[in-house]
Amino acid sequence: MTSRPVRLLLTTIALTCAFVAPAVAQDDDFTFDEGASAEMSSEQEELAAYLEEGQALYKNKRYPEASNLFYKIIISEDPGADALRQQAEYELGKTLFLMGLYQGALDYFGRVVDVGESHPYFKPTLRGLVLLTDVIPSDPTLLLRLAAYKDSFPADVPKKYRAQFAYLVGRELYSNGLFDDAIGLLDAIPSKDARFLKARYIMGVSHAALYDAEGALDSFRQVLRVLVSREEEEGELTPVERDQLELTYIGMARVFYSAGRGNYAKALKYYDKVPRTSPNWPKALFEASWVHFQLNDLSKALGNIHSLNAPFFSDSYFPEAPILAGVIFFYNCKYARVRYELEEFEYSYLPLMDEIDAILSEYRDNDAGLVDWLEQLKAGEVEANERLLRILTAALDDKVLRRKIQLFEAIGKEKKTLEAMPGSWVSGDLGQEMAGSNDLALSLSRDGAGDLVRTRLTSVKKQIVDLNVNRERILFEVARAEKGEIDTDMAAEMEVSSNVTEAERVEVTDEELYWTFDGEYWKDELGYYSFDVNTECKR
Repeated sequence: MTSRPVRLLLTTIALTCAFVAPAVAQDDDFTFDEGASAEMSSEQEELAAYLEEGQALYKNKRYPEASNLFYKIIISEDPGADALRQQAEYELGKTLFLMGLYQGALDYFGRVVDVGESHPYFKPTLRGLVLLTDVIPSDPTLLLRLAAYKDSFPADVPKKYRAQFAYLVGRELYSNGLFDDAIGLLDAIPSKDARFLKARYIMGVSHAALYDAEGALDSFRQVLRVLVSREEEEGELTPVERDQLELTYIGMARVFYSAGRGNYAKALKYYDKVPRTSPNWPKALFEASWVHFQLNDLSKALGNIHSLNAPFFSDSYFPEAPILAGVIFFYNCKYARVRYELEEFEYSYLPLMDEIDAILSEYRDNDAGLVDWLEQLKAGEVEANERLLRILTAALDDKVLRRKIQLFEAIGKEKKTLEAMPGSWVSGDLGQEMAGSNDLALSLSRDGAGDLVRTRLTSVKKQIVDLNVNRERILFEVARAEKGEIDTDMAAEMEVSSNVTEAERVEVTDEELYWTFDGEYWKDELGYYSFDVNTECKR
């Protein structure tokens, strides 16, 4: 039987007292390398005094007072302020960070980055940006600022922050499809760094996206060597390590599958390494179905799909499963069963299109509203068919979206920090600017998460539409086949037997029992089902 086309599986206090900053991930000694200092003119003496006094207040941790002095220099219209403004922006960025006002710090560090390398504080600002990644994770604006230093890596990036910089910027470049650039940065992360395994996994996926199978396998194997050895030495892995190990097994399997027929056995070997108790197992089980299909092991392919129909996987999302089952039955001329499988797809997934259309219509110009809807969905507060809700929840569950939501949650917490500042500071010009900056960041982050929800919903709908086109094509071919009008090439691929009534049942080894499925699923049977696929094709 010839290999059939398949879809490639490759598939962010009081002013008079010392201000105590909230606990954040930072160095104990939060200081920056100083930039170049300019010689002061007589017209700058008063503003220079502000700068000197502000630096003294900063060292004494009296951050609100220091920030107001730096701000006076920045907003001053006196020509003498020009020579001091760049340093004041940098100093204010540092100060706002230690006040817990991270969006404000990003704004002022951003002014430095926008000027570029000609800014005297361009290089020292990098450290502040790296520290911000600990408190406003996955902020796209922050990652864009960091990426401005990409071409000067590693020389101009302090050694202490190189691994963190390489991982964050490399991951962002990967997310934007810049795989070669991502690989170049991620490859710089040393093996002893805590981010090494994640970096190597992303490198493997990036190599796979570039159709570099050897590069992908080499990266994945580095992850496996570390984790398998660690498991053997320590007896068990942490949940995060275990998830990384299983995802790497799946990554290896996908590369071998995409390499073609001669590597299918290796693909199955790695899919089989994912434990049956793992949340990743349904994914491995489904993808292995495609391998069995290509190997013409149709009984096992259908058995895997049958397992996924168990109520234990009711919150999983595998819309391709009934389509694949329909194709298998079609090539065995079991036309009634083809219709049954495709009706299952129609029942389970076609209603999603109307449901998604209704959601997108309701929130047509309201990205933030989509975030509220998603929160209600996950809390079980959305009124809809329970089966559809489970499918939608599964379809919208991904790490990128979770990071988007974490971002606006972090900015929301920062808003509370701002509101806890001394009243006189909050009501001042800088305080009002920070309030506006926070509100804008909160709105943008929420809209960004909502836009991603919209993209995910649109993608789910497109997938269902495309699969439904396949469903209709299969039904069309079934109707033709029943009339004897099937194409010669397609007929040649069909399983033909001279005596369909005497075809053998599933083969059973001495270590197995043959048990006919009676409509009741048992957990210990999942993954072990096989179908008696006796062809009904005749010539």
